[in-house]
Amino acid sequence: MTPSKFFIPGPTWVRPEILQEMTRPMIGHRGAEFKELFGGINADLKPLFATKGDTFVVTSSGTGVMQAALENCVARRVLVTTCGAFSERFYAIAQSLGLEADRLDAAWGQPVDPGELADHIASRRGHYDAVTITQNETSTGVTNDVAALAKVVRDESPDSIIIVDSVSALGGMPVEVDAWGLDVCIASVQKGLALPPGITVAAVSEAALKRAAKHPYRGTYFDFLEYKKHADGGSVPSTPSIPHFYALAKQLDYILRQETLPKRFERHRRMRDMTIERTASFTELASDLTHASVTVSALKPRIAPETLRNRMRERGYAIGGGYGEWKESTFRIGHMGDITIESLEAMLADLEQAARA
Repeated sequence: MTPSKFFIPGPTWVRPEILQEMTRPMIGHRGAEFKELFGGINADLKPLFATKGDTFVVTSSGTGVMQAALENCVARRVLVTTCGAFSERFYAIAQSLGLEADRLDAAWGQPVDPGELADHIASRRGHYDAVTITQNETSTGVTNDVAALAKVVRDESPDSIIIVDSVSALGGMPVEVDAWGLDVCIASVQKGLALPPGITVAAVSEAALKRAAKHPYRGTYFDFLEYKKHADGGSVPSTPSIPHFYALAKQLDYILRQETLPKRFERHRRMRDMTIERTASFTELASDLTHASVTVSALKPRIAPETLRNRMRERGYAIGGGYGEWKESTFRIGHMGDITIESLEAMLADLEQAARA
């Protein structure tokens, strides 16, 4: 396998055999072939999300399904927990929909604190239709303790729908939809699942579907009840990106049956630890070490981040720039998806040379 030189935090490197899968002949999305393809995908998404509930595949970016979750599950009030640029996106979407949106902000580089979440909910009068949580904040490389945060919501506001962004988590770290009591869990495929961007997968609980049924203005394209109805019949509501479905089916088989989830999670942990260790002499980890992501690291180098990225570009590598508030002070390494230990080791060796050039 040719070593990857592509280490941005999404879209991630895609194996050639997955790209080849997307060149298969076209089929109709209302025929028996697609029904068989979709049935296999839906069956394989359930262990990936660790759920016995409904799973959907949406031809959309993750942002589209984030909006869908709010449109389907929030009538009036939503609490958005934030710790970086992408968790803040839920707040921007809520505002654009005219919802009453509150924020609980953790400092950049820090996780959302369960105790502060409990205090915030207890101090607010009235009911939140939903609470949003970002499992892995791609802009800062922080992983939130979703299990602990979801338990707080269940204890303090049991009728609230829990909406989780697992965009840069799924496929790289455990996502336990049923055990954690999540209602909507969303993940784009271009990060931990290592597919080209273009579709989003989601797990949706019965409670979320019941909430959607009470909400008459769900729109058309992202109506969860339509996705449920069509999924039960082995299809999707509107024309999907069929090449992506081919690729997703192939990749799910690889993840679950060839690499296996335990080995995949362990590989991601090793890549996180290797990145932190091998860069410690010339960078500082920008995020809280105890909540450092296994899929992306945000680092503060001793030289200008853009200078370092340019030097790596001259060596044939792509590494991520800083994002949002950290744009000028950090760079990011995406170590997720199908990146190999060997590819990461080679890149980190060149990165050290570039930092000292």
